[in-house]
Amino acid sequence: MLDVLSREYLESIRNVREIPRRFRLPPSQFDIVAVVGPRRVGKTFLFLKTAWELLERGEQVLYASFEHLWVNSLDERRLAEEVRRVYPRGTVHLFLDEVQAWPRWDYRLRWLHDVKDFRLYVTGSTSELSAERIPARLRGRYISRLLLPLSFCEIAGMSAAQTFRDAGLARRLFQEYARWGGFPEIWLGRSLDKVRSLVDTVFYRDIVERRRVRDVEALEALLKLVLENYANPITWRSLARSLDVDAKTAAAYIRYMEEAYFLFVVERFGPAKRRIKAPRKIYLVDPVFASLSKSGLDMGRRLENLVFIELLRRAVERGGRLYYVDLDGGEVDLAYVEDGTVELYEVAYEPDEKHARKLRETAERLGAASYTLISWDSEDHGAIPAWRWMLASCGGRTASGSGG
Repeated sequence: MLDVLSREYLESIRNVREIPRRFRLPPSQFDIVAVVGPRRVGKTFLFLKTAWELLERGEQVLYASFEHLWVNSLDERRLAEEVRRVYPRGTVHLFLDEVQAWPRWDYRLRWLHDVKDFRLYVTGSTSELSAERIPARLRGRYISRLLLPLSFCEIAGMSAAQTFRDAGLARRLFQEYARWGGFPEIWLGRSLDKVRSLVDTVFYRDIVERRRVRDVEALEALLKLVLENYANPITWRSLARSLDVDAKTAAAYIRYMEEAYFLFVVERFGPAKRRIKAPRKIYLVDPVFASLSKSGLDMGRRLENLVFIELLRRAVERGGRLYYVDLDGGEVDLAYVEDGTVELYEVAYEPDEKHARKLRETAERLGAASYTLISWDSEDHGAIPAWRWMLASCGGRTASGSGG
């Protein structure tokens, strides 16, 4: 049965419209290779296409989704037996999708790894599978990569606007990108119903059911607050007061959303002791979610969220960290820190001299290596249009892998 299910999934990609991704899937030698990220971001398509390419090269390959009840009911030994029924000898490339749904998945992956019959690739829609949070029993056996929604250069299919035609197309596409974001299914379908469907799936399956949340009404209220207040400094106590729950509960709910890759929490730049007590900023994994609230009309915050996600790609690839800056009430939207070097980014829909001066003065105080003012489409006061900055920021990345 496993071979039949695998073939059905693999052949399904023939009917999928592909948007080429700039994402590198590490080869599986002796380590388990994990691709983590939010639902419907393209992890399954990436796996299916990679598996298909391996099959065409004559490799032994099987794909299994743990959202299928029969697959989920197997233990590790029975799964290995099913694989060996299909391929009695030799190494098998085994692609295991949404493995966090498999009971005791970490123990079972360890066993499959240690028998050395398989090259293991896994996906997950929870940060529990990230390299930072992987259980100790898998450490030294595990490589994790985060797959985010489509970047603007993936949408545009270019890394720079060489001509006026390119520039005109990029500006038009950026308007659509800011509205519909980078989830492949939403980008292709351009439908608020698809946005609601995705939010409901993440909310109920990856948060309510997985974390067994009892007070669903309070969690729903928190979701609305998050969508209304993203990209703004906020405290867990203020959220708790709004929800009529304690601060620990509010913090736990935020953590559940973060674990499901629905949002990211950014701390204030400064010493660790001061960061703990300071307000935090919440950014959405894609600002298209804000379309479900009144804040969806605030294009300035959408723009800031898009810049954050683009900087997050760099942080993931190079090991940097992201913060916001607030020095004596003078806030700069984002600071990218890598190996002690600080880069500052201020995002303004329509920049003015106040934005430019604040950014310049803060950079001088912090000794920042660089500072950048990013606008919607203006070059006033030294600003760079977001569409041009995003194309330039991903120009040096290697295009590999795929998703859609």
